[in-house]
Amino acid sequence: MQENTEGEPCLSAPFIAGRYSGTFDGVDTGITDEGYELQQFVSKEMIDESDAYGQSAIDGIYRGGNCFLQFVGKEYKAGAITPFWPYGALGVMATTAAPISRLDSNVAKAMVLSSVANTPAAAAPASLTASLAILAENADGRLLYNSKLRKVPVRLRCYPSVSSGTVTWFTQT
Repeated sequence: MQENTEGEPCLSAPFIAGRYSGTFDGVDTGITDEGYELQQFVSKEMIDESDAYGQSAIDGIYRGGNCFLQFVGKEYKAGAITPFWPYGALGVMATTAAPISRLDSNVAKAMVLSSVANTPAAAAPASLTASLAILAENADGRLLYNSKLRKVPVRLRCYPSVSSGTVTWFTQT
């Protein structure tokens, strides 16, 4: 918690909370277990293992990274099912019109998160758009067929896109 000049707790700390609604390719993903989780990972070439410093890291070279967005849908609806399996109907591996070997970037769709008005999250950010989102490699998609609520786990890879010379995984407003 932040403190004011007298060292007392300040109640105007930047606490951010608030629901985001989501759409995949313009279709509502529905309510989720715990919202949407954004993950970013950095890739580096480490400068290490030398005669002077042994195996100690001396420096690193930034080499890009990766970005993922995941959620667990509580509603079994098109907005959650389509990103769960974006290659066609559930159970279909390929068709003549949608064969194996398509580029992810040709199948990827926009995943858009929008904050709910009148919450602290309303402008932090107001929206997040990953324009090239698709089912992540090795995503562990499991649908439970029984008497319990059928939740839809989705893990998306956000591929980078280029606009005006800037490479982004997502944009925020």
